[in-house]
Amino acid sequence: MTTPSIGTLGVMAFDTALPFDGSSIALEIILPESLKETAEIIQTSGLTGTVEQNKERTREGLKRISGSVKLACSRLMLDTLLPYICGTAEAANVFILADTIPEFYLMIDRGAKVFTYSGCRIAKATFSGTKGDFLFLDLEIEAETETVGNAGTYPALTVPTEKPYLFADGILTLQGSTRVFENFSLTIENQLNTELFGNNLTRYDIPLVNRVITLATDHPWDTDNTDLIKQDLNGAAGTLVFTNSTVVTDVLTFAMAAIQYANVSPTLPGKDVVNLPLEGMVKSSGTTKPLIITNAHAV
Repeated sequence: MTTPSIGTLGVMAFDTALPFDGSSIALEIILPESLKETAEIIQTSGLTGTVEQNKERTREGLKRISGSVKLACSRLMLDTLLPYICGTAEAANVFILADTIPEFYLMIDRGAKVFTYSGCRIAKATFSGTKGDFLFLDLEIEAETETVGNAGTYPALTVPTEKPYLFADGILTLQGSTRVFENFSLTIENQLNTELFGNNLTRYDIPLVNRVITLATDHPWDTDNTDLIKQDLNGAAGTLVFTNSTVVTDVLTFAMAAIQYANVSPTLPGKDVVNLPLEGMVKSSGTTKPLIITNAHAV
């Protein structure tokens, strides 16, 4: 009996083209990950004079590849993935939203076998943080094909060692004032058409058809935050800026053109602090994109 594969020893790599080699980029996974192929078995289900089902009257059907991975935000990881979240290449550390998003490749070493995913696209990217923890990025990924290779085919790569961002590195500005906030999630939902199979059993394309961006935050309900309820319909610009306190030249900025909030009044939860949870839609304003991300760094 052989030793089972150990999740602790798993690794993941990113690339823009095949094959994976020493130039591929290793990404640290915050477990668990769930990217996998799910295949259908279809059967005729016709009348055969018996209640038994015959294995010969089956074929393999459609194959869908979906799943999620979680990463801690840091300079190199963001430079690697932001073009595939936003749709444009970096220009002077700035990433602009586009109407299409490019595809990429992932390789995951799961011990007994190495899995390669082609035609990957990011369906949802959620930046989030809470007190005392890192700034995380959760990705929901759709892919076209999965291939399985032998153990040992994962290339020799160096795992990133740059300092990740903390939630405590962040400063949130809403309605022109900085705000105390307990947690946040900024979600970029790239709505994809995942059902383009044509006369294939695997997807031949996964195009972007729409995009929705939301910002959710929790605040103390006090006199400093009374202007956050019953806001103007057009909303207002906002920023969320993370300055890495260990590497101060690493600065991640989310600039939101307009955040629209449908009013939700605070309520009394009991014998505790009263919170004001907000969830807004991040929209464009005139010709200004709804969200512009800047990943500034010295190197």
